[in-house]
Amino acid sequence: MKVIKDFLGSGGAAPVPFDIWYNGDIAVDSVTIRYKGSLCKIMDLDDIDHGMFVTFAGLATAMENVCGILEEDQPITDNYLPDDATYGVRYRKMTPIFPSTVIEAEYSQLDAAGTANHATGIVGVAGATTSTATITTADRLIGGWLYVINGDSAGYLYYISDNATTTITHSALAAAIATGDKVLIIAPPVDRFLDFDATYTGIKSQYDDASRLDNVVGISTWISAPGIGKTKLDREKHNGLKIDNAHFFHQFVIVGVANYPLVWVDGLKAS
Repeated sequence: MKVIKDFLGSGGAAPVPFDIWYNGDIAVDSVTIRYKGSLCKIMDLDDIDHGMFVTFAGLATAMENVCGILEEDQPITDNYLPDDATYGVRYRKMTPIFPSTVIEAEYSQLDAAGTANHATGIVGVAGATTSTATITTADRLIGGWLYVINGDSAGYLYYISDNATTTITHSALAAAIATGDKVLIIAPPVDRFLDFDATYTGIKSQYDDASRLDNVVGISTWISAPGIGKTKLDREKHNGLKIDNAHFFHQFVIVGVANYPLVWVDGLKAS
């Protein structure tokens, strides 16, 4: 993930990164790599047994007290808690995020650690305008996109015009999609929920809305590919095209909601 601009900044200027105490685990001197581009949080006020500092947003409870995006890798050594017997907490560079801060994240095929982010389980025959899939809620995919990574339909991009709980409606398939074929699911531009991947650096593809639980306010979705400059996804321009080696992005803001406060606006959750 990266910050690309801020609606309240002069000329849209993004917030400036700064150094802040960071340890990538809550209860131990971190020995886990945390990646540049990962979301950051602060622990709850009742979880400060080792002091207060910024840490990895994916730790339980994930996405509570989010405060920024890490701008450098945290390595697996030389990381310390505030109550370490010998060493001090290391400063890491972080860009703060506010409700006006626009973030861009990729629907990557692999997360920063190399774990798959794609989806499988969609089945459709050549020429069909519906494919089968198991989805919790109807209509949540309208305005999204289906991009096939491998198999007979590899490289094809299809606009999603509807979904039921067992089907996805899209433009006619140029070729079949088999249940094991890898696909990317690009959520509708103004969706309120995404699924951040395990490293909290990108977006995991999910066609079932029950798996998209990270609160955002979506703004727009984008494509880039060899021969195609980065541009907003457009049904009239991109639907049904075969676009090899495409990359997809979502731009959104994160706002504090209910049990998931944004630190700079809502303060820290008590517990």
